[in-house]
Amino acid sequence: MKKLLFICLFILSSFVPFTFASDNPKESNWKNFQDSLTFTLDSRLDFKSINYQQQTDQLGNDQRFQFSDFRIGLEGKFNQNFGFQFLYSPNDSRMGMNNLSDNILYANVHYTTHNERWHIKAGRSFLNMGTVEQSYNPNDVYTYSIIGNKLGVFKTGITTEYRTKKGQRIGLQIVNANEDSLGHQLNLEYNFYWYGTLIKDRIKTFFSYTTIHDKTKAFTSTPYAVNLGVRWKMGNWLLDTDYAFVQNMPNFRDNTMYQSIPIRFMYNGKKFKPSIKYIYDQVYFLDGLNPENSLGEMSVLNTNRIHTLEVALQYYPFPDRNLRFHLIGSYASDTYQYKHVTNSEFFNSKFTVSAGVRIGFDVLKGR
Repeated sequence: MKKLLFICLFILSSFVPFTFASDNPKESNWKNFQDSLTFTLDSRLDFKSINYQQQTDQLGNDQRFQFSDFRIGLEGKFNQNFGFQFLYSPNDSRMGMNNLSDNILYANVHYTTHNERWHIKAGRSFLNMGTVEQSYNPNDVYTYSIIGNKLGVFKTGITTEYRTKKGQRIGLQIVNANEDSLGHQLNLEYNFYWYGTLIKDRIKTFFSYTTIHDKTKAFTSTPYAVNLGVRWKMGNWLLDTDYAFVQNMPNFRDNTMYQSIPIRFMYNGKKFKPSIKYIYDQVYFLDGLNPENSLGEMSVLNTNRIHTLEVALQYYPFPDRNLRFHLIGSYASDTYQYKHVTNSEFFNSKFTVSAGVRIGFDVLKGR
C-alpha cells in the first residue's frame, strides 16, 4: 500500500506543470495530458453492529469500526481519442485469474472514435450489469441483494460499445469467466448490455444478459444471468426498481436458481437524503437439497425466501462536496432458510445498525 501511494505521488509530482506557452506540438500534447488527469480518494468508515435472533458458530453477533470501502483512482486522456483508467481498493488483496491482484478494480485503456459513437476498452474494468443497484458507487450502497453481492462485476477482457446521439448505450463484453480445479482459464464470459432512457431525465433503463461458454463442463447446465432495472425520477424523488436472475454463474451454488428484486425509494434533497429499501431474495435448489446450513446439518427444503428492509438517512453538510454522514438500520428475515430432516423449522433473523461518514475528494481534477 505504501509503495503504491509513493509511486502515485511520484508520478503526480512529475505532472505538475512548470511550462510556458509553446508552439511545440509535443509540449502541447503533454500539457493536455496533464490537464486531463483526475486523481481521487474515496472512502467510507462505519461503525456496524450485527445481531442475530439466534447465534451459531457461523452466525455470531459482531460490532466494529471498519472501512466498508476505500478507493484510489487515477484516469486521464492521452489525446482526444485514447484514455486510461486505474482504480485500486485495498479491501481485497486476493490474486485474480488475470494474474493481477483483485484489489485492482480498473486497469484499462480505451478508445473513442471522433464522432463519439464507438467506444472500445481493453483491460480490467466494470462488467456492465443491468441493474440500478450495480450502477451506484459501492460507497452509496449499504445493503445489496444476494445477486448484487455475489455477482462478479470487475473482470478482465474487452468491451465494444455503440452510443447513439440520444444517449443510448449498447455493448458487448468478452471477459475471463472462471478457472477450473487446476487453475486453468478456458471459459469466457459474454455480457450483452443496454443502458438507455425512455423519457429524458425521467426514466432510465438498464438491461444485461450474461452467459458463459462452458468448455470445461464445470456447471450442470449453461450458466447465465439476466438483469433488468429502471430508475424513475419525479422531481426530487427517485425510485429504483430491479429484477435479477442467476443460474450456475461463478460465486453461486451450482444447479441452483437465484432471484433478487431490490426496490429503493429516496428523497434526493440538497442536504438530507432519506431512503427506504426493500429486497426480496429467493434461492431455489434444483437438486432438492439445501447445502449444509449453519447448524452443520443438511436441509431438505427446496426454496429459501429472504425479506430485507433497510431505512437510511444521509446528511450532506456541504451539498457541493463529497462529505456525508449516514445512519442505517436494516432487518433481514430468512423466512425458510433452515429445515431439519426432522421437519422442525429453524428461523433466524438479522438486525444491522450502522453509522458512519463518507469522505471523497479530488487530489487532481482533470478538464
